[in-house]
Amino acid sequence: MRKFGYYLIMSVLLAGSACRKEVEKLVVQEVDKQYSWAEVKHLINYQRNVMRVTTGTNTLNLQQTGSFEVLSPILGSPEKAANGYYTGFGRTLSRTWGSDPLPWDVRNAVPMNANFYANPNGYSDVVSDTVLTIYPTKFFDRGTRLRLRKLDPTATRFENFLVGSRFPFGAINRNNYLLCGYRTTNLTESSFRLVLSKLVNSASTASLFAGTTQISSQLIRIPTPNPSQFQYKSFWAVDDYFLVWCDGYGLFKIAQDGSFQQVNGTFTQATGPVNPTAVFKWKGVVYAMQANGTVWASANDCASWQRIDGLSPGLIYSTFYPVGDSLVGITHGVIRNSIYTLRWLNSNSIRLRELKTDGLGYVDFSDLAQLGDTVYLGTTSGLFKRPLKEFFQSKPR
Repeated sequence: MRKFGYYLIMSVLLAGSACRKEVEKLVVQEVDKQYSWAEVKHLINYQRNVMRVTTGTNTLNLQQTGSFEVLSPILGSPEKAANGYYTGFGRTLSRTWGSDPLPWDVRNAVPMNANFYANPNGYSDVVSDTVLTIYPTKFFDRGTRLRLRKLDPTATRFENFLVGSRFPFGAINRNNYLLCGYRTTNLTESSFRLVLSKLVNSASTASLFAGTTQISSQLIRIPTPNPSQFQYKSFWAVDDYFLVWCDGYGLFKIAQDGSFQQVNGTFTQATGPVNPTAVFKWKGVVYAMQANGTVWASANDCASWQRIDGLSPGLIYSTFYPVGDSLVGITHGVIRNSIYTLRWLNSNSIRLRELKTDGLGYVDFSDLAQLGDTVYLGTTSGLFKRPLKEFFQSKPR
């Protein structure tokens, strides 16, 4: 009888155990896929459309749709201590006046360097705008106006061709000189006009009631064989000078004192770049990318050029940046944009190596910058980052 009771109890326990096993549910936990690139989550809404990225003092300066903001990821930086990791709306006080936004048009890239940017005002009409507001990047002030008609009463507008992040309407060099083009009422004049401005800001504190930047400007008139006011122009800052391409008339080198010279021969007898799509300096040599896989190189700051043919024609869709001790290119306007290293094997051949881009999808690339041990990529759909120690991993074939 006792054995029967024992077996009865065990049977009930086993039955209970069996029942419990039958109702147990298998829980599947989803794990996010780890991508090479991660988005900086602090940017929200239209702030995620990043048009330009430049490095400041332990900061990233960002031109976004309608705003200028500062990212401060470096621990211990004064900017981070004062304004936090990011200054955008929804986190801390924005660095942009509501009455003077940056351009809303994604094609309208502004001149910017580590210390200043020039704002044409997002509410202005580019076909009649004769005022730029110069802002320092180190703090938030009222801005200082650069009034074109006070310099030239015949001026009608600053030139702005609205061609995207690769081609801002002007440039600021490393010594804080700003160069822009402008138009006048004299439409038949055989020349084009530039305004060169020295920007100085020695203030230690910001003013919310007045601009703190001093501007001293001079006008430059460059003669051409025929009227050239309406010709397309592009600008690059190289060290302490500028290169300006005027379509149909040549490539001109502009010095900080306002002097200039054509540096590619003549339009009919070119001895240098014609219609360059990118200009950069790498290890003391200036390079200019041209269509059909042609690259021009100058080891003497554009006094003379070496022509190199037979390279990848895709180079014309790229801009180039120093990252670590390497030269890195990013493509623009391609369905699947690429990031790659460019290495010169000798004076007339290169090697390209594509890097990982998983996590970026189909976004268009706008700008690239290294800050500390991180590489940042501005895109039309967010600001992305990748550790420098992993950045140079090759893309799987």
